[in-house]
Amino acid sequence: MLHGVRFLCSAAAALARLAHAILGSASGWWALLFMQLCPGPTSAATTTATAVPAPWQHLQPGRAAASSKKVHPAALAVDEKPAGCGKDQMPAPAVVLPAFNKQQGDKTAKVARGRPPRLAIPPPVACAPGVDPFGPAADRETDVATELEVQGEGFCLASRRGVRHAMEDGYGVIADHITQGGSRLAFYGVYDGHGGRAAVDFVADKLSKNVVAAVAASASTMASHRQQSGLLPMSPPPPPTGEEEEDETEQVVAAIRAAYLTTDSEFLSQGVRGGACAATALVKDGDLYVANVGDCRAVLGSRGRVATALTSDHTAGREDERRRIESSGGYVSCGSGGVWRVQDCLAVSRAFGDASMKPWVTCEPEVSRRRLTPDCRFLVVASDGLWNKVSCQEAVDAVSAAASSSSAAVGPCKELVALARSRGSRDDITVMVVDLQRFLQL
Repeated sequence: MLHGVRFLCSAAAALARLAHAILGSASGWWALLFMQLCPGPTSAATTTATAVPAPWQHLQPGRAAASSKKVHPAALAVDEKPAGCGKDQMPAPAVVLPAFNKQQGDKTAKVARGRPPRLAIPPPVACAPGVDPFGPAADRETDVATELEVQGEGFCLASRRGVRHAMEDGYGVIADHITQGGSRLAFYGVYDGHGGRAAVDFVADKLSKNVVAAVAASASTMASHRQQSGLLPMSPPPPPTGEEEEDETEQVVAAIRAAYLTTDSEFLSQGVRGGACAATALVKDGDLYVANVGDCRAVLGSRGRVATALTSDHTAGREDERRRIESSGGYVSCGSGGVWRVQDCLAVSRAFGDASMKPWVTCEPEVSRRRLTPDCRFLVVASDGLWNKVSCQEAVDAVSAAASSSSAAVGPCKELVALARSRGSRDDITVMVVDLQRFLQL
């Protein structure tokens, strides 16, 4: 058996020398280690078995002499001297390495393999000296008043921001405009944006101008026809016949629709995300034209506190809207809370912008015409932040009560905003009340 051990040690030493030759000087210490642990073959005369006294033998000298011939196998130590060692020379001490924990090594390897990729940190924003890139310029969407009160010519407005990070409501007014043909125009609009302020700011700036320009162009065309008939351009037109009145109404309605679509096309050409709903009112020569896309609403308050909704909300839950969307290749689904949405995304079925939702979410408005009479008192135009909590009749009752009891010009609007907020409305709320009595032709 001793010869077998020597053979194994010789083989291990040879392998260590081979590893040293292959791996270079950096791995030479492994070869030395194997050589120390497994020395070369020695003669049988140089190998002796020495009895190492046990601890109890040192404590009891009497017994040590008696038991010198009987040695416990565990107390035997093999003193092997490699070739070349003298009689008085002892071999180099063996180096004992700690055992390798395979489980810990596997765990370290797994952690290394699961390490996330390196983060790509963008370069710092280039700004002018003294300008904070994370200051007011970066927070420009929140640079909108939390509450707004406006008293204008023939109208009042109150607006209050909801719980969202930025106010996304807006409005637009052109109080008095005289066309080339002598027609008197006035425009009022309330807008409710979604997905940021880009769409609502654009619509608030462009829609009123486009509508007035389109209707004025139509009135100019009709004035030229009257001029060809021998009438002066600024002379008051004669009472129209039934057919002429119907033709004029169709021209004005077509002009309003064209203005809506033009505004939508101009916004989409900018490649900006977001959208906006709208409810607008145009007064022309004693006629009230109301148009809307989305869930903004216009309600007429008549004598005796009678409420009449002049618009119908464009939501995905409307049956006619669902058929229109499905016929164009889209779909409507009912999500959480029982809210119907177009393509599982948008709750309104008509709006400005929303390029990713075209052609299912269109911007073609529904337009209605109404002849103003002495019974027509006022018009309430508001965003859905009001109508989600206040009914049409409640809005008319509140405006009528506030107009008679409050001395503030914006009292009716503030009353409606406070009413919706007290009922838990968390959305932006914008309310505009228009006095219709000033447009009556006596």
